[in-house]
Amino acid sequence: MNTITRRIAAAIRANDLPAYQRERYPAIQEGEIARFVDEDFSGVDFGQFVMGFFVFENCNLDGAKYIYGQPIYFTDSSVRNVDFCGVKAIIEAKDCDFRGMKYDEKTQFVYDSGKLAARSRFMNCRLDDEAQKFLMRQGVVIISYDKHVKL
Repeated sequence: MNTITRRIAAAIRANDLPAYQRERYPAIQEGEIARFVDEDFSGVDFGQFVMGFFVFENCNLDGAKYIYGQPIYFTDSSVRNVDFCGVKAIIEAKDCDFRGMKYDEKTQFVYDSGKLAARSRFMNCRLDDEAQKFLMRQGVVIISYDKHVKL
């Protein structure tokens, strides 16, 4: 699988949708996990790629834009200065740096409302104060395990 995801990552970085589709299908179908480990996606525009069930472990996504879908998982990754403007996403993040995140009134990290709402969760992540307030207003779950991490 590692070779497949490396080729998928290369297609995404090249913004090559036909190559992405050739590499991903039928190896990894919609609803199956596509796991990226130690990949550099800095500055990448994900706008034309289906990202549900993408897992990013120890990846660099600094300056990327249009990361959308549900769910998307981030662990031990740098997601600084990412442009989430106009995006709808359910994110599960742990031990990541989201400082400098861009968002607007159309950005949604929670789908639906009440008990049935699908909520993004940021666990032990670094966030700017204003971004944290924005996320909390939407009902995003923010958990800090480490008192040294500034939320």
